[in-house]
Amino acid sequence: MFFIIMLNKQDNFRDNLKLKLDDNPQIEGLVEFRKSLEKDYFSNVAVRNCSADNIRENLVIEMDCNFKLVEILSHLQKGTWGGTFPAPNSWSKSSPFSKALERLNELNNRRIDVEELSVFLKDSSIIIKNIYENSIEEQLGQILQTIAEHYVYFTKKLSETPYEIYIPVFEEDLFENDTKLKNIRTGNNSKKDYFEYWGLYFDSEKDALIYDLKNKSIIFGDLFMLNH
Repeated sequence: MFFIIMLNKQDNFRDNLKLKLDDNPQIEGLVEFRKSLEKDYFSNVAVRNCSADNIRENLVIEMDCNFKLVEILSHLQKGTWGGTFPAPNSWSKSSPFSKALERLNELNNRRIDVEELSVFLKDSSIIIKNIYENSIEEQLGQILQTIAEHYVYFTKKLSETPYEIYIPVFEEDLFENDTKLKNIRTGNNSKKDYFEYWGLYFDSEKDALIYDLKNKSIIFGDLFMLNH
């Protein structure tokens, strides 16, 4: 059994009463932040605020990009979309995404983080969930590189592109009070959790499938949303 730690599935994401999205957040420099992402990622960008406390601003970012997944990966390898790949097994804060978020934080008193990043492409969607503080900013480059490296495997040897990719999902070890489950709910995870299991949705499959990155294989398993 596997967990996906989004608040719920994207098509009813905004209807979740626990997540109050603000389409017009009062954040200094937000317009410039959005325009910067649009330029560097060739996308129409929407930025919303889903803060649930008074300590920090938690952003939900949606990039609508008129490319197919394989085209994005080609541009990414050339360094013409979203900067260049980071060094293997490392994280980088030099990407356009990280730099734009850093500038946004410099203009505001409250800490600004990204709760969720969605990249909507012509044939697929990539949904990346925050699993610890600054995790998306820190790991975005490595996640995109990993998508490129595993593309042939999670597309069923190039036969079918998943229309949704959820990153990450977690395997349930034992039961409700298991340590991993507690970590999921509190955001006490590590960067390796991004690179163990992903959730895939295919047009040819009724239910979600799980991609096992270690074994480069698609496996079957029950997948459900974990509210936290």
